[in-house]
This record gives sequence, structure tokens and C-alpha cells, in this order.
Amino acid sequence: MKKTPSFEDGWKVEIRRGILQYAVLAVVSRHKEDGIHGYGIARELKERTDGLLEVKEGTLYPILHRLRKERLLNVRTEKSDAGPVRKVYVLTGDGDRVYRELTVILDSIHEKLEVLR
Repeated sequence: MKKTPSFEDGWKVEIRRGILQYAVLAVVSRHKEDGIHGYGIARELKERTDGLLEVKEGTLYPILHRLRKERLLNVRTEKSDAGPVRKVYVLTGDGDRVYRELTVILDSIHEKLEVLR
């Protein structure tokens, strides 16, 4: 019998999903000049958040696909010395705009939530 997720577990999943999408945009934004490949995104998420936003391929690549479908990311292929070509992700103009707008919104939300503590 499959266990139904608790209210708390459901909240954690929803919050994490939204935060991860924003965090991916943030990481890609940091690499505007050269772009960044999926492994680099995963590594940076893990390292820069002390493991809090560690993601597996099965989580990261659907997010990247969704952001591409929404036209927030572009992808190009790049030769790799270690094997097959790899995809390199860069923000689109809309992706940069959305990332900046979300940053303002999240900063405001964080500020208002701090008042409630």
C-alpha cells in the first residue's frame, strides 16, 4: 500500500520545485558569457548551497527542458574532450528578464516573511 504524502511533505516538494527553477536560472545567469552545461549547473547548485539544493539528473534535466520550452533558456552543443558533445545552457532575453523579476519578488517575500518571525 502506497503511503500518502503528509501535508508537510507536499509543501516541501512544492517549495523545492519553485526554488529549484529559480536557482537554475540564477546559476545560468552567472555564466552569461560562456554558458554552462548540466553537470556544471548541478555541481554549482550543490556547492553554493552547501548541499541544500543537490539535484540528480532525473530532477535537473526536466527543469532544463521546461525552462527551454518556456523560452527562458537556449541550448547549444559543444565538443567535449572527454566524450560526446554536451549541451551548454544560456539565458534568453526573456530568461534574463524573468530571472531579474523573480529576484525582486523573492527578495520582497523574504523581507516580509522575516517580519512575521
